[in-house]
Amino acid sequence: MLLDAGVLLPDPSTIGWFTVQPEPLAAQLTIVGRGIVAFAGQIKAADLIKRADEESATVLVDCGVARLRVACAPQPDGFLPFGTWETRYLIGHGPLFGIVEDDYASPIGETTEVTIWHFRRLVLTPGDPHFGQWLTTDDLLPSPFRYDRVIVTARIHRQLA
Repeated sequence: MLLDAGVLLPDPSTIGWFTVQPEPLAAQLTIVGRGIVAFAGQIKAADLIKRADEESATVLVDCGVARLRVACAPQPDGFLPFGTWETRYLIGHGPLFGIVEDDYASPIGETTEVTIWHFRRLVLTPGDPHFGQWLTTDDLLPSPFRYDRVIVTARIHRQLA
């Protein structure tokens, strides 16, 4: 499973944010809410993208127990915060997604082994008799989830150095 924090902004007043610093800091990945994490660690890989007057990046952050992929959005001026590259340190807060199948649009990312405990599915399919209900199962049903939301409860296997 690829652990992904989605797109974060360099603004701590937003729900999902990040900041960069050159000084070393302890690697951490802490759950602070349902599907929300606070994290810190060294940037191990970075894919910097420059288009017209805007920069963005996808980085891989070593958070100790796992590596997390983060898409870094630019500041209001269109540029990334100075230092958004390998060897620097990234701190952030935001949602955590486990992606089972990646489209490989970015070369950045690393799979992490997990043990899946169960699935929770919020049924949002129009006309379904279970509409608006959470269903918990040990197996993921083989149906498309165009409208439904699925939460996977899993435990990350610790990575060895």
